[in-house]
Amino acid sequence: MKDVNTLADKDPRIKESYLQKKLSNGSAKCLICRRMCTIKEGEIGFCKTRKNIEGKIYTLQYGDVSSYSLNPIEKKPAYHYFPGSTALTLGSWGCNFTCDWCLNWDITKRPPPEKYADASLMTAEKVVENANFNPSINGVCFSFNEPTLSFEFAVDVFQQLSNDFYKMFVSNGYMTGEALDILISNGMNGLTVSFKGTENVVDCLLDIKAKYIWENLQIAYQRGVHIELVYLLIPTINDDEEFIRDFSQRVIKNLSPNTPVHFTRYFPSHLTKIEKTSISLLQKAHTIAKNEGLNYAYLGNVPGHPFQSTYCPECSELLIKRDVFSVTFSKLTEENRCPKCNKTIPIFPYRPVYISNA
Repeated sequence: MKDVNTLADKDPRIKESYLQKKLSNGSAKCLICRRMCTIKEGEIGFCKTRKNIEGKIYTLQYGDVSSYSLNPIEKKPAYHYFPGSTALTLGSWGCNFTCDWCLNWDITKRPPPEKYADASLMTAEKVVENANFNPSINGVCFSFNEPTLSFEFAVDVFQQLSNDFYKMFVSNGYMTGEALDILISNGMNGLTVSFKGTENVVDCLLDIKAKYIWENLQIAYQRGVHIELVYLLIPTINDDEEFIRDFSQRVIKNLSPNTPVHFTRYFPSHLTKIEKTSISLLQKAHTIAKNEGLNYAYLGNVPGHPFQSTYCPECSELLIKRDVFSVTFSKLTEENRCPKCNKTIPIFPYRPVYISNA
């Protein structure tokens, strides 16, 4: 029988999962994401990043970093969350979704490296040290692959990271309620969630239940987490007008008409060779969303498009101009109001220090 402590000494990526339930016959249930895999002794879960070793579930990628970079917060995308700031952004391996069009398929479709020698390991302490060392870094974000699979590492980083920094996830939102609670309790205050369509599309294509994502979003919203949503618009898959209308209504009903929604342009990637989304289709989705009552609808992956900028929903005044992923100027008053009609614009936090008026 393997000694787990010895395994962990040889490979520090192996760490006992913070959320699991022991079952009979040596099996255990993973309680990190809503797939809630029952994993037998010696086997791995759906995401290929968690393994049952001697009746307990262990992550196989604690601190294993596949991607590491400094990104503008607008790249997440997040337009109403510390605009103009820079996030130290980390990713790892694997995903709990099966999207055939994944842009980051080279890391999401791969399990962690089998050999420790092939891994790129970071400690939580090192992440915090790097954040403190570089004065241009305003927060830490887990992204690139599904960050829920790096749950233990993210929690440890958030625990050690000063509240002077923001703490963010770019996720599919399919974590368990218990995992979400722990993340929020440890400081996560920003969440961008990407949708691939409405329930009648994604439940079938991805073998999930999108209702759990909406439940998580409601919980996060009620607990004060800033939320932005992405709708990846894929021709023939989720571009039906009724889908876009239904999605917009759900955002308003479950969250708020002030929730920023990004309709993002799809490009052929991985196994999906459908032609890229036309700009006219994106603009049509934007019109539908605005007509349904969303105050802040944006277009993504269309450099230079005016709908990347923020306008006052009351008087249409241009308030924050963006060029690709950069904020070029802001007209917001010091109280986050429109200078023309005095309407308050919901930016998190109140009056972010990273915006400078032109």
